[in-house]
Amino acid sequence: MDPLTLAAITGGFAAVKTAVQGVRTALNTADDVGAIAGQIERLFKTHGEAKKRIVSASKNKNLPNNKWAKFVRFKLKDDGDDETSLANVAAAKLAQKQQEEDIRRLAIEINKRFGAGTWDEILEAQKVAIAEQKKRKEEEAQDKAYAVLKQKGLIQRIFIEFGKFIVVALFVAGMIAFIWYNKA
Repeated sequence: MDPLTLAAITGGFAAVKTAVQGVRTALNTADDVGAIAGQIERLFKTHGEAKKRIVSASKNKNLPNNKWAKFVRFKLKDDGDDETSLANVAAAKLAQKQQEEDIRRLAIEINKRFGAGTWDEILEAQKVAIAEQKKRKEEEAQDKAYAVLKQKGLIQRIFIEFGKFIVVALFVAGMIAFIWYNKA
């Protein structure tokens, strides 16, 4: 991974860590599975936001300025002026490893509480839900495109019928004028 990507990981680290702690708390205290599910949803969202920060940081070239980065800069006596500095790279890599470890431990806790393979089932269910959502959005886009085409077809039919009406009206007006002229 390039240094910018690693630096971006540290930006979302705190939110993911908080979400992991929320799931752990819910596992230990909640009798309602809904509370646990809500915390897991929060974890997935914050993890997704952390991934978005990676993309954003690589575009914006933002430097990390969180606790990890400050701590490593202090220990390494590194000014951290650029994204390739040892302090920035180390802080980002450590934050990424810590995040992965927290999620792995959480998976073990969930598997202990609900049975082996539960975490994998949750991840698979999430993949299926994302695929279904993507398919639904594509279908909605196709439906909208079809509605637009149908609307254009309706407008074309209105113009055709209006044109027919004008032709018939001109024919009737011509016939009336012809009869009027012959009568006079």
